[in-house]
Amino acid sequence: MGIVGFLDDNEVLSRMDDAILSASPSLSSLMSCIFEKGFRPVGEMPTLLFALAHLANSYETIRMDGGEPRESFDLAMAMTLRHPVLQKMLSKQVAGRVDDAAGV
Repeated sequence: MGIVGFLDDNEVLSRMDDAILSASPSLSSLMSCIFEKGFRPVGEMPTLLFALAHLANSYETIRMDGGEPRESFDLAMAMTLRHPVLQKMLSKQVAGRVDDAAGV
């Protein structure tokens, strides 16, 4: 069962909601600080950090606009997956796997 399946459990959903809402301000502050110092989401780990902060910020915004936790998570995840920075990383990963499968 993936994370999405676990979101059908109200206890999991409640704890996820608390965790993301608690983390969002700190992640936002961290990203502001490191972007000021020249951070760029290039490479897998920096991009994943960026995606985590983007997801948390999007989730918090949707929740504060009245969204329910499950709906907010689904929308925040979709917004994050559509972000150009994450799209670039995902396309590189897919291309790498295709090249590996083709023996390139």
